[in-house]
Amino acid sequence: MQTVWAMLICLAGGQLASATLCKTYGTIPGIPGSPGQPGRNGRDGVKGQKGEQGPPGQVEHEGDRGERGDPGLPGYPGKVGPRGPPGPKGLPGVRGLPGPQGDSGDYKTTVKSAFSAARTISSYPRREHPIRFDRIIINEKGHYENRYGRFTCRVPGIYYFTYHVTSRGNLCLNVKKGRGGSRGEKVVTFCDYVHSSYQVTTGGVVLKLAADESVWLEPTEKNSLVGIEGSDSIFSGFLIFPEA
Repeated sequence: MQTVWAMLICLAGGQLASATLCKTYGTIPGIPGSPGQPGRNGRDGVKGQKGEQGPPGQVEHEGDRGERGDPGLPGYPGKVGPRGPPGPKGLPGVRGLPGPQGDSGDYKTTVKSAFSAARTISSYPRREHPIRFDRIIINEKGHYENRYGRFTCRVPGIYYFTYHVTSRGNLCLNVKKGRGGSRGEKVVTFCDYVHSSYQVTTGGVVLKLAADESVWLEPTEKNSLVGIEGSDSIFSGFLIFPEA
């Protein structure tokens, strides 16, 4: 009976009585108290690892699709790629219009060079020396020097040279080319043979001359060339066309 009373006293007296009386009769547990207030939220935990990408979402109804968003900003330009192979050759363009008509030419301004000279000296010329044709017949632009028997090129180009001479015996002539007062080089040789009578010997050659090159005739040891009245000996030359 005493035990029952003690339990009633514990219930009626609250926590203070329970702390006192129930301690006396600690062998019997008391009734659980009412739940306390919820505690505060705890701190956020450490961020976990990124999970695997889930499957794309599905739209059950077309009407559930939202409006299309605005386009994003353009990205940075990429790196320049390697150069491609050259393309095929294109078709020729349209032919252009003709140009304006040029000025009229003037034959008087065409470059010229020509000469012809005769020998009036009756003595035989010296062996291996230029033959002087002293009497000028024509000397266009003055390129032939009758004092030395040489033609000197002032207009580079292609020239033709020829001679018609009278001899009284065997005659061999060299056509020579050189610069200044040099011995020059032999270009061609012409020979005619006759005894104790007059004959006319002729020869010619086409030469390409540079500026300041000279051309002349020169006898060998067979030098029976004469220059007398009624039996002339002449040396001539002229420009065929100038160098382009």
